Amino acid sequence: MKTKHFKITAIIFALGLMVFSACQKPDPDSQSAEDDARGSYIMADAFAVGNNEAGDVGSGKAAYPEGMTVERDSVTHSVTITFENCNFRGKTRNGIIHVAYTLIPQMGLRAFNLTITFENYTIDGIKVEGAIRSSFGGTYLVPEINVVATNMKATFTDGKFITWSSNKTFKITEGFGDFDIDNNVLEISGTVTGTNRAGNDFTSVYDKVTLKRSCPDGYPVSGTVTINSDKGTTVIDYGDGTCDDIITVTNNGVTLTIHLNS
Repeated sequence: MKTKHFKITAIIFALGLMVFSACQKPDPDSQSAEDDARGSYIMADAFAVGNNEAGDVGSGKAAYPEGMTVERDSVTHSVTITFENCNFRGKTRNGIIHVAYTLIPQMGLRAFNLTITFENYTIDGIKVEGAIRSSFGGTYLVPEINVVATNMKATFTDGKFITWSSNKTFKITEGFGDFDIDNNVLEISGTVTGTNRAGNDFTSVYDKVTLKRSCPDGYPVSGTVTINSDKGTTVIDYGDGTCDDIITVTNNGVTLTIHLNS
């Protein structure tokens, strides 16, 4: 049985909430929606970097760009990834990502349980703090990873910051056994509790937010994100499974349809 790599794609959910004007009746919490998406991206990016480097054997120094070093300790099963003004995966990075890992030797998968922490780490000038822990589960054909983030903080160059903790499950519900990754369907469920850059608290609930790798735009095709805050409840609905750029946003009893590409 061939080894497969289980990866979570770093995704920014293009929520499109900033298109609302002040004269419209709905008052969706666009700040919390944007900051929830940014936090999700930062977490997913760090997980992708850590998961890719986990393991006692690496790709070798030649595989890394200038300004990136990776040190492995096969005794403690840990990796230290150091960036010095390094352009990696399209982002400028500085500081250290620490990764502790446990190999899950089952079903022919290259799968790990991870603990990821940060030391003076920035991505495009945004300082990242907190801890991310992942645990692998599911089955060979329907693998899933539970990712728990605690005491996360992203501080921007203007001094404003987001704080959050989250508990999400990422499941490949279709296509994992295929050789063509475009057949993969990823489903995300879970919760986020945080404070946005305006200093307001919010909670987000992800209910089976589904992405199809075959969809050209990369937007979720179904599922909902429900955001509760001082602006009430805002519900983002991604549709019925069709590949398109259409979402509906409901707030204060009013529903609007939005084209994310417009």
